[in-house]
Amino acid sequence: MTNDKILKLARSRMAEAIEADRENREEALDDLEKLVGKQWPDDIRKEREAEGKPCLTMNRMPQFVRQVTGDIRRMNPAINVMPADEGASSETAEIYEGLIRQIEYASNASRIYERSAELAAGSSIGWFRILTEYESDESFLQEIKLKGIRNSLSVYCDPKAELPTREDAGYLFITEQIARDEFDEAYPGKSASDVEVDGTTDGLEHWQEGDKVVVAEYFWKEPVSREIVLLADGSVVDAEDFVAPMPAIKRRKVNTHKVMWSKISGQDVLEGPQEMPSRFIPVVAVTGEEWHVGDRVHRSSVIRYAKDAQQMYNYWRSAQTEFAGMQPKAPYLVTAKQIAGLEQFWNEANSRNRPYLPYNPDEKAPGAPQRATPPISSQAMLEQVMGAAEDMKATTGIYDSALGQSSNEKSGVAIRQRQMESDVSTSIYSDNMAEAIATAGRILVDMIPKIYDTKRNVRILGKDDAEKMTTINDQQIALSPDGQAVAVPVNDLTVGKYDIRVNVGPNYATKRQETAEGMLEFIRVVPGAAQVTGDLIADAMDWPNADQFAERLKKGLPPQFRDPDDMTPEEQQQMQAAMQQQAQQAQAQQAAMQIEMRKAGAEATEAEADAQKAQFEVMNEQLELAAKNGQLNAAVSQLVQAEVARALSMMAAQQQQGPAPIF
Repeated sequence: MTNDKILKLARSRMAEAIEADRENREEALDDLEKLVGKQWPDDIRKEREAEGKPCLTMNRMPQFVRQVTGDIRRMNPAINVMPADEGASSETAEIYEGLIRQIEYASNASRIYERSAELAAGSSIGWFRILTEYESDESFLQEIKLKGIRNSLSVYCDPKAELPTREDAGYLFITEQIARDEFDEAYPGKSASDVEVDGTTDGLEHWQEGDKVVVAEYFWKEPVSREIVLLADGSVVDAEDFVAPMPAIKRRKVNTHKVMWSKISGQDVLEGPQEMPSRFIPVVAVTGEEWHVGDRVHRSSVIRYAKDAQQMYNYWRSAQTEFAGMQPKAPYLVTAKQIAGLEQFWNEANSRNRPYLPYNPDEKAPGAPQRATPPISSQAMLEQVMGAAEDMKATTGIYDSALGQSSNEKSGVAIRQRQMESDVSTSIYSDNMAEAIATAGRILVDMIPKIYDTKRNVRILGKDDAEKMTTINDQQIALSPDGQAVAVPVNDLTVGKYDIRVNVGPNYATKRQETAEGMLEFIRVVPGAAQVTGDLIADAMDWPNADQFAERLKKGLPPQFRDPDDMTPEEQQQMQAAMQQQAQQAQAQQAAMQIEMRKAGAEATEAEADAQKAQFEVMNEQLELAAKNGQLNAAVSQLVQAEVARALSMMAAQQQQGPAPIF
């Protein structure tokens, strides 16, 4: 694309973006002005000041914005990287993750995120960007940085973008206004388009002559077509990288895009165009609440609908002050004779504190002059003030309990429920912030293999903020199955695909503190556990030398609770001897139990035999007695009947219990 075509398309797109977002930008500018205290209309302020009436500004808007941004500050979002295909590995994903933490740390990303969220809460939208810079003036190696965009009204985006982060935008402008002499010095020989300064459109509503020169960074997605090849081993490569000896299974054309960048004025291309090392436009939006009304997008901030209530609050507080100020200035009721010749004293009676006020006695008005009854503030005025204050809470959804003030909630449950209502009503800002960070993570994962594409040592940060140096895109020599030496990639960031997930919650230090508090509470409930968990508790503490405490306590643990790798050879031998002794003791106890069981079984068998013997002896005695009396047959019959009855009763009992199991 030629420079003329780039400029023509850029001017057309700029006009489109300005017109589509004009109403939102006007409202956003008004939000910011109200937020910083410009809350009286100019004509009303001038009228009241001319009459000597107060124009007080009791600005309550910042506290609502701070409540939202305070919740976002406690989010502590963390970008986690995960393997997304067979070529990716969890080890390399950890390097990606640590490198992203280092990029965020070096860029002070937490402040960038918070500032973008503040602009979203205060004016409906904030922006930040991701760019590349050389490591130093003596290096050819680049590194990735995050950078905030201070003026959210300096960004103009494709109105067709639908996602809250605007990652689906087809084009985007970041503008700045500079003086003509600065432009001529920075871009000698280039043509400038001076524009009229306009606060609503940042001077870019029209590309025409004016006092300022507008320079814009212009990003756009340019369609491209490429062919990909599916190889026999399942890998997919560009047709340009296809090696003939490797068999190809399929081919197909893919319609995709590349992201281009150029710096332009209204009439000239100042730098570029050049391709960006990402498939995303590296500018991320943090939006407020959005509503799609037909073809238009209506965007709002936290304070958008509280501005009228704030102005009403200012008016009635000013009226209260006006009435209160008039009370000590109530006029005196005098006659002309009483102040005749003394006008110089009485004309200044309401502005100067004199020790006395002389007067002339008047027989028609006995007594000294008296003040008239001062104006009294009405109850309706107080109700208007209180109503305006409540309207601000209702329109923002943020109530006293969420702001840390006492309200009508008495119990802790009621306070938490009211705070939860406030959190729910403003959760869209936290959600959009988390989504923006997720988009930034995807951009970083996409850019890292293109910027960090050679062997180099990089600093990465762990989840506990511990730093370490790691070599990326390295190789090691290894033997193949056929015995030949081959190069094996190590920590290769250019291989595999990775995805991200944003975790929101306490940071590592907070989790560590919560863990320590939970351990101490557990020890209070179960005191005996301290003898075997003391080293873990000490290790979770943040005071100095806590790790040394943990090591000493670990050495005093019983052998079964210690890691064998942390023991000396002598301690390992002692532990093995103790374990063998315990095993021998267990075997001896088991043998003793078996002997006791056998002895008990023998005694039971002997007792049963004695019982049967005694029964037989009784039966013999009965038979002998029956024979002497000539009743032998009757006795035998009686014994047989008794045995039959006993057998039948046993059979009936077995039938009631069910059939015996068959093994």
